[in-house]
Amino acid sequence: MSYDPASPDSTPGLPGTDSPDELALPANGTDGREHAVPSRIAPAEAAAFAPLAPSASHDGAPDMALPPPSYDYTDPAERYADVPASLELAYTNADLGLSPTAFERAYPYESVGKPRRSAGDRLRRVARELAETVILALLIFFAVKAVVQNFRVEGASMEPSLATNQYLLVNKAIYFRVNMDRIHKFLPFIPGDNGQPRHLFRAPRRGDVIVFRFPLDPSRDFIKRVIGVPGDTVEVKDEKVYINGSPLKEDYINATPNYTYGPKTVPAGMYFVLGDNRRFSYDSHSWTCPQQQQCDFVPEENIIGQAWFSYWPLNTLGFVNNKVIRPLAP
Repeated sequence: MSYDPASPDSTPGLPGTDSPDELALPANGTDGREHAVPSRIAPAEAAAFAPLAPSASHDGAPDMALPPPSYDYTDPAERYADVPASLELAYTNADLGLSPTAFERAYPYESVGKPRRSAGDRLRRVARELAETVILALLIFFAVKAVVQNFRVEGASMEPSLATNQYLLVNKAIYFRVNMDRIHKFLPFIPGDNGQPRHLFRAPRRGDVIVFRFPLDPSRDFIKRVIGVPGDTVEVKDEKVYINGSPLKEDYINATPNYTYGPKTVPAGMYFVLGDNRRFSYDSHSWTCPQQQQCDFVPEENIIGQAWFSYWPLNTLGFVNNKVIRPLAP
């Protein structure tokens, strides 16, 4: 059979047709598979199946074009239609790495969700949350109680700075003392104090308004102003208070003292206190105790804290009138 590249009817493997747009493709492709193709295709599509024109080689002999690639235009559903059903169902749970009852024990998709809590579980959860809240509230209460305490003023001994029935907050942390010897046992690099506790912040100083347990009756709490600190020599005369021989300038008192006192030196660990209403105050100048030699001073361990903030009545809202007082130059 002669090959004529100009004639479409002489294409190898294609039977001749009466019309150029009517081509019949071979039933078997080059890979040996059966192909279901339409009996009629458009001329533009037929060009894709036409063999390439021969080209001249370097020696002048014509080269035959390679046959066109085989295209599969079958529907994917029809492509594997001849696969036996036995092969499709041949996979088991073991092939997928599952136990034989894996699908039987699996939850349906619709039933997967948050498990419901029973009434007992809800009650236990509420009780636990309530207990946690109460414990947290107690911890906060005791923590605040350790550093702050409320106090109600009774009497007129601190006028005009404080009035009776005035409610205050007392700062207990400011005078905290730490036993450094005990800490030195656990932390040797921190030096001890030979039995003398050290103040965490500072010691009471002249002009502080303090709340303390009354030395003659520790069940009662008093409020006064610190006038003499350890080592000071205190004397009251000529309606003035003298510290180490120098008078104090006091612009916060209600009346000058009309009594005499001293001179006395404040012992270590003791404080001399007076009320701002000097003529109507039961304080260090008037405490008498024949059984004790130094009952007119306040031991530091009796001091509760510094009067810090007034919160009631509302017209007294604000900080307490703590002062820093120093003796005048002689």
